[in-house]
Amino acid sequence: MTILSRTLSLFASTFILAGLLTPVSHADTLADVYEQAVKDDPTLQAAQATYKANKEIKSQALSRLLPQVRGDYTYTKSDEDSESRRFFSADVPPFDSSFNTEDTTNSYSISLSQDLFNLSTYFSFKQSKALSKQAELQFSIDQQSLILRTAEAYFDVLSAKDNLTSSLAAEKAVSQQLEQTQQRYDVGLIAITDVHSARASHDLSIANRLTAEIDLGIAYEAVAALTGRQPSNLHNLAPNFPVSKPEPANADAWVAYAFGNNLSIKLAEQVAAASNQNANAKKSGHLPTVSGSIRYRDSKTDTSQFSRIDPIGPLPAAFSNANGTTFEIRVDVPIYLGGLKYSEQRQAGFERVRDQANLVAAKRKAVQQARSNYLITVTDTARVTARRRGITSAQSALDATQAGYDAGTRNIVDLLDAQRDLYRAETDYAETRYDYVINSLKLKQAAGTLGPQDIYDLNKWMIPPTAALKSAMVSSSAGR
Repeated sequence: MTILSRTLSLFASTFILAGLLTPVSHADTLADVYEQAVKDDPTLQAAQATYKANKEIKSQALSRLLPQVRGDYTYTKSDEDSESRRFFSADVPPFDSSFNTEDTTNSYSISLSQDLFNLSTYFSFKQSKALSKQAELQFSIDQQSLILRTAEAYFDVLSAKDNLTSSLAAEKAVSQQLEQTQQRYDVGLIAITDVHSARASHDLSIANRLTAEIDLGIAYEAVAALTGRQPSNLHNLAPNFPVSKPEPANADAWVAYAFGNNLSIKLAEQVAAASNQNANAKKSGHLPTVSGSIRYRDSKTDTSQFSRIDPIGPLPAAFSNANGTTFEIRVDVPIYLGGLKYSEQRQAGFERVRDQANLVAAKRKAVQQARSNYLITVTDTARVTARRRGITSAQSALDATQAGYDAGTRNIVDLLDAQRDLYRAETDYAETRYDYVINSLKLKQAAGTLGPQDIYDLNKWMIPPTAALKSAMVSSSAGR
């Protein structure tokens, strides 16, 4: 092994052993990982905040249809000094005056206004209802996405563990075979070429094991990115997990489910509905609007003035009181605004055409996904059966090759190939089962029926991990 290979091996083993040597009683189930992801996945947290923010659009639009009540209060106090000189005629001396004036004003008003006719605001409110529903559907899509992302990350770990188990077993078997081949060569029973073949296979098994260790570490990190913590040794999929064709066993039935329940279709429908109402609102933008208001105002002002030139002295105080109610009906007619209204109307029309096209695309994509995922899942059921039989066949082939090798009718290359075929068959079988699980969830997502209960139903088929991989890892680490 090179220095780089040893370094990678040490790093991977240290990380993986930290998880694998955790007591089995503290291992995480699929449900544990999902529930932790619901609480700590930053993508879902951002989606939830976006959902709550967009839900406020409806309240904001409704507020423009409701009466607007405003009140204000004003308190003003002024202190002013003034001086003046007036001339009346050449024979009369000028008249000088100097005053200090203080004014105090208390004023308050309250007003109520209401749109009496405004089609643009009305259609904007209808648009906001579609936008609010759109936000709700998008959050539901994000929740479904978390279910699928959690399952994919979880089973990626199980797949990586299976690959590592197979790599460790292959390395151990090839190492033993190399030792036996070397012993046979030493006593002159075989040629040196058999030793070289066994050594090459041994080196390849080490490289495969190193890759499997790193892949497992990366898979664990993907789970940690969802939950915010390093997972413990994850539960495995039970050997007796049922693999059967989806029900109903008809692609058209799943397409019908998709048309009625697919969230992406429902989202596209709400986007198109909002776009249609926006077009109506912009089309109404050139129409007159009528609003009414009523305002009550009360104002009181007190004035005091003091002359700085004797003998006039203080002047009598003055005051001013005013109150009253004002009614107003306002008609606003947008005659010409530089072409703004007609430009907005054309823009909204193009956006409506765009969103209608997106709705058609969403329906076609849902049909394609439902039909494709159904066919893939049906194929997975056959593949699982075939892979299971492949293990039996590979084991029989290995037994026959081993017997032929012992009898001298088969060479070391044949034996090593047969061993690799068996390990590959076992790994392929495990991966096919995981593919079946993920593709089944994707089928439900396409049909719009995927929910948290699917995680809990699947979790019933998860069993505590065995100590086999931990023992193999400890043995492999101790031997390096």
